[in-house]
Amino acid sequence: MSPPQDRSTVTQESLARDLSRLGLSPGDVVFLHSSLKSLGWVEGGPDAVIDAFLDVLGTEGLVVVPTLTMCFAHDGRAGSSFDPKETPSRVGKITDTLWRRPNAYRSAHPTHSIAAIGHRAEALVAGHDKTSTFGKESPYRRYVDWGAKILFLGVDLRCNTTLHAIEDWLDLPYLQVEKAIVKDPSGAPQIVEVTKSPSGDRDFYRRDSKVERLLTQAGIIRRGKVGAADTLWMPSQEMVEVVVKGIYEKPALLLCDREGCEFCDRYRQPTIDHVRKSRPQV
Repeated sequence: MSPPQDRSTVTQESLARDLSRLGLSPGDVVFLHSSLKSLGWVEGGPDAVIDAFLDVLGTEGLVVVPTLTMCFAHDGRAGSSFDPKETPSRVGKITDTLWRRPNAYRSAHPTHSIAAIGHRAEALVAGHDKTSTFGKESPYRRYVDWGAKILFLGVDLRCNTTLHAIEDWLDLPYLQVEKAIVKDPSGAPQIVEVTKSPSGDRDFYRRDSKVERLLTQAGIIRRGKVGAADTLWMPSQEMVEVVVKGIYEKPALLLCDREGCEFCDRYRQPTIDHVRKSRPQV
């Protein structure tokens, strides 16, 4: 199939050049949020995008994507039981393509799984079904400890899942206990408990959020173009340091200030009290 006449073709090679110009290097760990359509007409589709990252990162690099499913027990849809070898990712074609590759590893968390290809991929995703959603023993902590670059390819900071990990590590009081549906060994649906689930509203679900302004002011956001996509990335460890410091200064940083938001109104004072009392270390 040829591209529409008003769109130029983006190739694996041109994407790799753009990623290198953006600041990616061999051996990097990259946690990727993405929109395939933002790139323009990609020859080879999502596989070409994945291969471009692997070309740039090399054999010692690691590309990681969220493969969120949201298989909550209150969903009620037929076929919504989580199986890491079957359940589609709901956060984009690139993520759904990556986890299906034979050399990919996917974590077993029923609602917030991630998948990875490359050096230490299997070690990254291990044990996710035995931790809280974003806990300090989970893959979300490992990629930060490994110095990942968090990259937003044609999407913005509203999908910054790592902020939920910070909420978990600081034990903020508004994280919820939920129920999810998984397939048991026989293939039958089974309800399991999901701890520290990120239900409810957040300020960073909106453009120009308080935390986005904070990160911009900190000067840690790198911006550029990949294909036709406006793209940005941040060093994960620096992002965590900036956000944690911001929460210590303004404990309700991640909650919204909209009048009438029942969730944020309910948890604002408990959050302020918790942070001021505990000031937990990440």
